[in-house]
Amino acid sequence: METELISVIIPIYNVEKYLRECINSVVSQTYRNIEIILVDDGSTDHSPQICDEYQLKDTRIKVIHQKNQGVSVARNIGLNYSRGKYIFWIDSDDYISKECIESLYELLRKENVDMSICNYIQGSDRNYIFKHENSYIETFDSKKGLEYIYKNHHYSFIMAASWAKLIKKELYEELKYPVDKIFEDIYMSHHLINKCKKIAYVNQVMYYYYQWPESILGKKFYKEKLDYLDAFEERIYFFDNLGYQELKEKARIQYLHALIWEYSRAKDILHDHKMIRNIVTKYKQYYQIGTFNEKVKHETKWYMFKFYLSPYCTNFIDKVKCKMSRKGD
Repeated sequence: METELISVIIPIYNVEKYLRECINSVVSQTYRNIEIILVDDGSTDHSPQICDEYQLKDTRIKVIHQKNQGVSVARNIGLNYSRGKYIFWIDSDDYISKECIESLYELLRKENVDMSICNYIQGSDRNYIFKHENSYIETFDSKKGLEYIYKNHHYSFIMAASWAKLIKKELYEELKYPVDKIFEDIYMSHHLINKCKKIAYVNQVMYYYYQWPESILGKKFYKEKLDYLDAFEERIYFFDNLGYQELKEKARIQYLHALIWEYSRAKDILHDHKMIRNIVTKYKQYYQIGTFNEKVKHETKWYMFKFYLSPYCTNFIDKVKCKMSRKGD
């Protein structure tokens, strides 16, 4: 059977300890008609040399070295250089099963979809053995795909991520990853999903999402980690423009919940008064009396109303309750 070219793009920055395993998992794919684009985003460790080493070993590999500009620029450059009909992303510290790309390609073709998605597992195992288990396939339209962002944590995480997906490159037309954003996937995901006529998901685990202490999610908290809040706010207007009022409301409540959560960290960890004022202003802008997040146990209507009246007092009372609870234990 004639196969189509698939572009596998790997943004890379200072991952010398994990990069070989990542590239090896791609090079050994059962689907052979791939180009592998390694975008070295100004790494200061031995990652650039590892990239060059693999380029000499495999003619399918193309290496792009650039000064450090962030993962969004690395993704956009990878897209610009890609020649495949489909795009597959993999983070440079992750790895995939050898059948991953072939399975996603066959699923995409069989179901005639614009995006195929596999299941993932998250952890710190560098030698995870992928199992061939009974799996089910689910197909849905873009509206259902957008709804799955709010289904549960697992679906939300995988729908928002760039990885674990085979994506028609044409979906990226007129779309760019936002520059200088850490959580660039969250800004892009709903736009891509909305452009799909049909999506397929298989619950077979074929992607290993590795968590290490120095990764973005594992680093000590810092101001840039709050850039996802802007993406959450943007979703509110995105759904409103589409006329999806139920999704707009889910996005609004998720945004309010995130603001409550980040208020404490901005106050107690960052001590950033400007950010605190911005969070309070945004909360008052989007809060409506009676709002609450039914999926978050403590966020009753009264709790969210108290935060609206006085974020500082609510935060203070929570700390006192926490201390009293610990003493009681």
